[in-house]
Amino acid sequence: MSFNWFLRALSLSVALGVVLTAVVLAVKPALLEQVLVAKQTLTQADALVVMAGSAHERLSATLQLYQRGSAPRILLTNDGVIGRWSPAERRNLYNVEWARDYLVKKGVPNEAIVQLKFTRKGSYYDALNTRDYVLSQPELGSLLLVTSDYHTVRTLWSFKRVFAGTDVLLGVYPVPKDPSYQGRRLKTMGVELIKFVYYQFRYRFFRPDDR
Repeated sequence: MSFNWFLRALSLSVALGVVLTAVVLAVKPALLEQVLVAKQTLTQADALVVMAGSAHERLSATLQLYQRGSAPRILLTNDGVIGRWSPAERRNLYNVEWARDYLVKKGVPNEAIVQLKFTRKGSYYDALNTRDYVLSQPELGSLLLVTSDYHTVRTLWSFKRVFAGTDVLLGVYPVPKDPSYQGRRLKTMGVELIKFVYYQFRYRFFRPDDR
């Protein structure tokens, strides 16, 4: 794929994004939810996959799912971002390390948690890194993706594209945003819609093993 093609696709996605933004401003969050929130879930899976970002809400939901027995293993996607200082470790921990720390302190066994590798930032690359691990573990035949509700369609689309040709069953668990966030929900969902359109151009023509 040529760089010029990528620039044309990017320009087109930006132009479409401007149009979509105008549309978003004219509608209500409830209408965007019909487009952005996926309903494909699983009651039982071999592993929970926690998408990085909005850590508190997603980790809280993951903990509840684990405690109710929805899956025996938790896979933490890695956004490569360094977080706050840890007095115990005497260094700034990566967000994925803080996520593990949170779950362990809440009673999840350390051996039940897997920190996935980081290659590049983005849901598509999270899916690629998840696939690399899952395909090395024959016992993992189903995954429940845990992410914010507005992020579920793009997440599920990315994972389905990357896991195409495998027998891994995928479901998604939509985590609602905190009620105090509602005032910014329309803006957030508008940005998410633009990102999803961009993904259609950026990754639809990429092979699942592209990095």
